[in-house]
Amino acid sequence: MTDNADLIYKNLFLRNEVSRNISIVISGAERIGSSWCALSLAHALNLERKKVLLVDGNGKFSNISSYLILQETKTIEDYLVGGKTLNQLIIPYKNKNFHILTALQGNNYLTELPLGRVQIFAEDLQILAENYDCTIIDIGTELDSKNLSLCQIADNILIMSSENNADLIKTFDLIKFLNSINIDANYNLIINKVNSFEDGYKSYEKLNKASDKIGLRCPDLLGIVRIDARIRDTIRNKELLLSRYPTSEAALDICHIAKKLYQGILHE
Repeated sequence: MTDNADLIYKNLFLRNEVSRNISIVISGAERIGSSWCALSLAHALNLERKKVLLVDGNGKFSNISSYLILQETKTIEDYLVGGKTLNQLIIPYKNKNFHILTALQGNNYLTELPLGRVQIFAEDLQILAENYDCTIIDIGTELDSKNLSLCQIADNILIMSSENNADLIKTFDLIKFLNSINIDANYNLIINKVNSFEDGYKSYEKLNKASDKIGLRCPDLLGIVRIDARIRDTIRNKELLLSRYPTSEAALDICHIAKKLYQGILHE
């Protein structure tokens, strides 16, 4: 799961006593929809009149920039080469309170960075997040020491899974790994791409029972997102689900998850 599991992650940062309301979206398997979910959650929170920052930490093809038509081409890479600050690279998306830090599509920028430089990036993200009600960071599936530096600044870690058995096995491996390194954050599960709430709960119960069997803490279930054919239409047209189909099943599911997430932030 990681190239150096013995790193002492909890000592990488001195966490501020004031919550910065940072949520990391990760998954144990490919093609579960973590980037789409991160984008949709950020949009849902913004529609609830929250000031939101969405950060693209996923270097795979299906990163944030692949889902949107952005009017500007500023990317995180401009910060990494020392030319710009993160604040200078923020792109407002059709609303001055919905801001995005995007990366070049398909460019796994964290891979080439020294770990120390990634930690500085994470610390700068912490500072920037103080200006927002919620910050969502999508880091995809490649969980190594560099992505874990981003996890270390999180108040909430949102683990994505589907009902597919192979995905559940990989998600369980991720849960075991996160238990072993004990990052100080709230852990939650989102079950995506299921036919019904009942199927989603069954998938969660499988993970819960497997965790309980070996004495692990299973993350709480934050929500379930049902399969919705209209998602594909919005992806093809580079539009947001909550704008094009706000009453669709998946849109309602995302809104429910976003409300629960923010209520949890308020009660920390």
